[in-house]
Amino acid sequence: MDSYKTLEANEAYDEYDYADRSRDAHRRQKSSGRKPKAQLSRKELLAELTDFNDNITEFVPSYAAALDPHHHERQWVINSVAPFYQDNIITDVTRLVKGGKEANVYCCTGHEASGLELIAAKLYRPRMLRHLKNDAVYKAGRQLRAEDGKQLKGRREHLALRKKSRFGKRVDIMWWIGNEFAVQQTLFKAGADVPQPIAHVGTTILMAYVGDASLPAPPLSELSLPADEAKPLFDRVIENIALMLKHYLIHGDLSAYNILYWQGRISIIDFPQMVDARTNPYAFDLLRRDIQRIYDYFSRFGVTVDPDALALKLWPFDLGEPERKWKDVTHGS
Repeated sequence: MDSYKTLEANEAYDEYDYADRSRDAHRRQKSSGRKPKAQLSRKELLAELTDFNDNITEFVPSYAAALDPHHHERQWVINSVAPFYQDNIITDVTRLVKGGKEANVYCCTGHEASGLELIAAKLYRPRMLRHLKNDAVYKAGRQLRAEDGKQLKGRREHLALRKKSRFGKRVDIMWWIGNEFAVQQTLFKAGADVPQPIAHVGTTILMAYVGDASLPAPPLSELSLPADEAKPLFDRVIENIALMLKHYLIHGDLSAYNILYWQGRISIIDFPQMVDARTNPYAFDLLRRDIQRIYDYFSRFGVTVDPDALALKLWPFDLGEPERKWKDVTHGS
């Protein structure tokens, strides 16, 4: 199943888009003899869809099996992870690690062929773009690429994006998710402290799990660090920011909330909003904000630096004087 079809299937279980699904279902079935899905209740619609999709695959992970058969999350999980089960990457989904407006993260057991005991599956909600704030800042100067990394030059895709059609929204979503996986691959190969990316299909990304079977790695935001550990960890975060900049990449949304801590080491996560410092006009302001947020956390434990001076020091010299446009963005211009 290709990415757009996977996204289309998962949309049936997205609680934020029931009205749109009902209208589309009505158009598809108004010429048939069956009761149009637009006239079905939400419970009836999900029951019918669940029955249909359960016939596609016999894979029902233990986490999904524990849910009510008509619960939207059950089939969303099954649809999203089944390709990885069929490819012998995972064998089960055991529990929800983190739930959010944009995505849920689940703990999976790895197939022996994967070489990993535990794997994290990040399932993006089909309507995740509704929850991205100020996304025009991150889109500025971007090159639209397909899942295979090739630049999209087709008139259809760009026209659909401008018109914000249903297809255009799918292209947009797939760009965000594909961008995250591609960036994570680049950074992992470069030696950055990021979870190993494993696979990507549709709106789901698999990566190495950080933590153990009983406890996921907590974010720094949930921890209080001893002073003798805070400075080395802060320096390590800055080293990662510098490594990203060597590849002209800026996280764009870095904070103590998306840096995991496990056994004395950090793991940086969440890269869909990563921007290219060479093409994004707000790149320096995003860099400066990332460093400020990191400093705001570590300063509580005795770390002292000048965030603005550090941002200027890290800025790639070959890009020239950095542009400063954040004030314009925050005022909506």
